[in-house]
Amino acid sequence: MSYSERDVDGWSEAVANLHAGTAQDPSDVQRAYEAMANVWSAYGYQDAPVEVLRLLVNASEIGYMAALNDIREGGLDGEIAMWRPDLAEH
Repeated sequence: MSYSERDVDGWSEAVANLHAGTAQDPSDVQRAYEAMANVWSAYGYQDAPVEVLRLLVNASEIGYMAALNDIREGGLDGEIAMWRPDLAEH
């Protein structure tokens, strides 16, 4: 199955809109960018067209920012205390 450039552009736009809507704090965008840059550079997949790479990186950053939102809202407090008991002792 093949997809047109128009298809990829549409997907990229949808992911970019979700990306913008997921960032609750301006610093989250930078944190997500740095974290995913490390992941993608270690992965080494750089052969796709630029728009496809941008879509993949933005989608990865969305997941990272969603996790930051969960942490900020206390959704992982129990797990954090389990993973990092030293933080719960304070």
